[in-house]
Amino acid sequence: MIVLFYIILIVLTIVLHTSVADYFSIWLGARPDAILLTTVFLGLHRDRETGLIGGFSLGIVEDVLSGGLLGFNALLKGLIGHYTGGLKPSMTSRFIAFLCTVVFFASIFNILFSFLLVKIFLPSQFLSVSYWIDTIKTAGLNVALAPFVISLLGKIEEKVLPSEADTPYPERP
Repeated sequence: MIVLFYIILIVLTIVLHTSVADYFSIWLGARPDAILLTTVFLGLHRDRETGLIGGFSLGIVEDVLSGGLLGFNALLKGLIGHYTGGLKPSMTSRFIAFLCTVVFFASIFNILFSFLLVKIFLPSQFLSVSYWIDTIKTAGLNVALAPFVISLLGKIEEKVLPSEADTPYPERP
């Protein structure tokens, strides 16, 4: 059941990232990064390994669909999933502020590390001012959507997957 949940989550994330995110681009001029939000969710709600594997898997699919450097997004999303998974014990009662901060820093890391990798592997590539404006808009949109998306995914996960503390079957007298 857990594997099926993750497969469905990956498929829905890719569908949202490739189709629904375009509607945000029409309205706001920026697209939210559904793959980044799902990676942060996996890291925070599970553990480092799940965040790493989920982020890497989603990044590989994103690389294949975008036609860019294979492994570029897989490396970025895998690192983000791994490090957000390490923040799980640090979760506080101010969950929304904590979540927005984590997504903000994950988005900034994604932007800066992308820039660094582009300069290493494609040194002749010039990044225009509009690229930087769009990435800042995307980071802001990720932060604004993070509490809603990650809370919704957490509620769906609670409904679909059994809790570790609960007994799998009711006790019989």
